[in-house]
Amino acid sequence: MNKPRVPALFALACFCLLSGLGFYFSTARAQTASGQVVVGVCFDFLRERWARDERALSSEAAKQSVKLMVKSAESNDDMQIAQARELVNSGANILLVIPHNLKRAGEIVKFAHAKNVKVIAYDRIIRDCDLDFYLSFDNQKVGELQAGYALGKAPSGNYVLLGGSPNDNNAIMVHAGWMKVLGPAVKSGRIKIAYDQYTPDWKKENARANMETALKTLGSEVSVVIAGNDNLAEGAIQALVTKGLGGGKVIVIGQDAELEALKRIKAGSQAMTIYKPIPRLAQAAIDLAAKAVRGEKINQLFNKTVNNGFKDVPSILLEPVVVDKANIDKTVGRDEFYGH
Repeated sequence: MNKPRVPALFALACFCLLSGLGFYFSTARAQTASGQVVVGVCFDFLRERWARDERALSSEAAKQSVKLMVKSAESNDDMQIAQARELVNSGANILLVIPHNLKRAGEIVKFAHAKNVKVIAYDRIIRDCDLDFYLSFDNQKVGELQAGYALGKAPSGNYVLLGGSPNDNNAIMVHAGWMKVLGPAVKSGRIKIAYDQYTPDWKKENARANMETALKTLGSEVSVVIAGNDNLAEGAIQALVTKGLGGGKVIVIGQDAELEALKRIKAGSQAMTIYKPIPRLAQAAIDLAAKAVRGEKINQLFNKTVNNGFKDVPSILLEPVVVDKANIDKTVGRDEFYGH
């Protein structure tokens, strides 16, 4: 009986393995050479303004022949991390992440980099990690614009500050903008910050509860409410109405130019919002993603760097715009923000 020739069998196995690897790598090279850009988008949630971001990103991706794969984590950290992994494993060659938690999302960056996938933080920065790019509006400037408007309308009195989620760096930067502008007025005694709280998960009901707590102490002695976004402003207004302080008796300021907020501004129950032209943000995001994946020059796209606690992240920061009753038609209306 002849013994099997081990060297010959080993050689055959090696040939099969190398042939398979050769096919894999040739396929991978062909995919790269094709120039297809597949962007995995990890939303925190798709409520409120984020539904408009999704539509704007999809529209811009179609214009640039970019494929989008979209996931929404419904404000669940573990789900968002799992979804990011799924997107990378399903073929995304760059990620666009709207983090729920500014620190835990660093796990997404670490995993993506292990797979040679770059990460763009979209409108919310990811902290303490080797983040590739950041794209947003100047969020400290947002806070400065809100606070400056408030002082112009109410140079004295009690101020209530309802910040966004404490896990969102945008909320922290907006708050920093508030304090930069309001600080001197507080120091001089012209105004008093009578209540100052962040709002977990940006939920309207939490903002309403905070406003109700403030009113228990202040009664009707409230001059201004500055809210982290229009959703929180709505919660504050609901609480004010129950105390007979609606209809513009208190200056209420928000952010995001939500449709309902624009209606409130026209009706007089909300004084101002901050307009952040989302189609421009989406265009910049898809343009950056496409160029980065295709290996094109991108340095000229950045106008700032933002430190995320680990590094200075190359950033694109767009300018926010104040919108009130006087200019609503010349800003949001002119840009046909809601398609009319």
